Amino acid sequence: MTRFDLHIHTALSACAENVMSPRLIVNLAKKAGLGMIAITDHNASGNVEVAINAGRQAGIKVVPGIEVSSLEEVHVLGLFEDPAQLEDFQKVVDNAIIPGENVPDVFGYQLLFDGTDEISDFDEKIRNIGLSMPLDKVVSEIKKRNGFAVPAHIYKKRYSIISQLEFIDPSAGFDALEIQSPMWIHDGYQLGKKVEGYPVISGSDSHFLESVGRFYMEIPETTDNLKELFEIISSKNLTPKYTNMI
Repeated sequence: MTRFDLHIHTALSACAENVMSPRLIVNLAKKAGLGMIAITDHNASGNVEVAINAGRQAGIKVVPGIEVSSLEEVHVLGLFEDPAQLEDFQKVVDNAIIPGENVPDVFGYQLLFDGTDEISDFDEKIRNIGLSMPLDKVVSEIKKRNGFAVPAHIYKKRYSIISQLEFIDPSAGFDALEIQSPMWIHDGYQLGKKVEGYPVISGSDSHFLESVGRFYMEIPETTDNLKELFEIISSKNLTPKYTNMI
């Protein structure tokens, strides 16, 4: 059995609380029995390496990830098996960031942490905005690096593929679609269901420590391999599992 949450923010995301350090997140996930999590900050990945190292120590697989905001302001999770793939993709993201500095008093601080969970630096670039890169290019650049592209919280009223484009292209090459957790619970979604031909998942989208580990997906198989996880959730014969709340 594997419990996983592929959408968690650290304090590198300006909209997350400042105590969202990699090690605290990993420890809370471990306490909740999760075996795999992804760190997915807005247009940034500077805390991923620290989280991966913390995960190794705790016995949790930390997936290198990022939440990209496209030109259309559609949020997309980019998930990778290898940190080097994410590092390379981050260069593409940085080249597409509209020039400007973050204003902490308006947007919040963007904090980087060291291996001891102390603040090591501040990211001064404005990250929590749309890139100059359209959605199809975002997806192709993720896939070019053998990553997995998942439009985030697709029915959300802002920053979703439905709110911004009003439709989901069945031929766009997404690997899954993320349903925001309140809707997943309310509408009774299950792993194995598909929308426009794509498998659906959900994640906590945690921005606060208190939400880490409270929402997760669960599959009967045991895996710490991202490719295998997507193969399982894409399987037509998947045994459905309800969302767990603890």
